[in-house]
Amino acid sequence: MGIFKKKDKYQPTKKDLAKFNGKAIQYCVERVNGVEQVLGKDGGIIVLDDVIVIMCEAHEVFRCRIKGATVAELLSGNGVEISGIDDTTGEKRYTVAHYSYYRKV
Repeated sequence: MGIFKKKDKYQPTKKDLAKFNGKAIQYCVERVNGVEQVLGKDGGIIVLDDVIVIMCEAHEVFRCRIKGATVAELLSGNGVEISGIDDTTGEKRYTVAHYSYYRKV
């Protein structure tokens, strides 16, 4: 514990995570051994003080700590990839949440 500690450049900041908080998602998939499995549809992303939660159809499908997680928006801008150690199972998981498209009139 000191003044000069190395900053993890991949660690998401609160400012970065604020744009994902409350974002509606169309569906969420998880990559397991190169195969994508659908975790759920119609949900949202919730960023709390120290955890990131993905909810689909009123069920929690993914929860990980912010510390040690990586969050990256897809190049298309249609979703976000979140990877981290799951709180319930303790294993590393890779999820992709695709945003719902709402046309602004």
